[in-house]
Amino acid sequence: MQKPCSRAFVIGLDGAGGGAVREAQTPYIDRLLEEGVWTYTAQTVYPSSSYPAWGSLFHGVGPELHQIDEAHPCAEDVPWPSFFKLARQAWPDAELASFSCWEPINGKILEPSCGCHLVSLPDPELVAAVTGYIQTHDPKLIFVQLDHIDAAGHKHGYGSQAYLEQIAVHDSYVGAIVDAIRRAGWTEESLILLASDHGGHERSHGTRDARDMTIVWGCRGPGIARGIELGGDVNVMDTAAVVAEALGLPRPQAWGAQVPAGVWTALR
Repeated sequence: MQKPCSRAFVIGLDGAGGGAVREAQTPYIDRLLEEGVWTYTAQTVYPSSSYPAWGSLFHGVGPELHQIDEAHPCAEDVPWPSFFKLARQAWPDAELASFSCWEPINGKILEPSCGCHLVSLPDPELVAAVTGYIQTHDPKLIFVQLDHIDAAGHKHGYGSQAYLEQIAVHDSYVGAIVDAIRRAGWTEESLILLASDHGGHERSHGTRDARDMTIVWGCRGPGIARGIELGGDVNVMDTAAVVAEALGLPRPQAWGAQVPAGVWTALR
């Protein structure tokens, strides 16, 4: 199968529940998703927390297999490598980068053998670092994790006005990153994928409560269908399969990740 994308950018919004993103004022996210496929009813894994969910997003399997947590970083010798590791194996000299406010993504969830450029900063500084990197480098794959939506949920309550306002702030961050990709001239050759890891209820998450489990997910790029709202049959782990297929990388047999129906155009 011919690969349609030369680059991939994955933007992660920690703690952004699907219903809340739909409710908040998000013109940049709306525009990005309307250029591709999206759903506000995608599902995360259980427990609906960051280690399980980000581990599944990268490694294409559920937490019962990857078992990544604070005490157990990812292992190199498992049959479910991250899509970053697949990229490094395919392109030994490619520029790969992970920008994460929540440092365990860079320190525990990505394999050291990925050889990524790693940055961990608070969200505003992180966005500046991402856009600066795009302006001065030639990346094949970039991941960005923004964390302050989740912090607002824990502090003020998921679904609170302050939480929705923080989502609106992060909408402008997404806009800045997408604009940097556009100014670099890469929009039409790139997969741009947006996903959250979990939602929340009251001031917590981690349960099977629908508010914890329901996330936003969407992507746009060459070969991606346009203007299609998907249903709830998308799982956070499916991100790995979409990134791999978009870049023409082999999908490991052990992955549970699948490309959701409706993502690719019929002509692909």
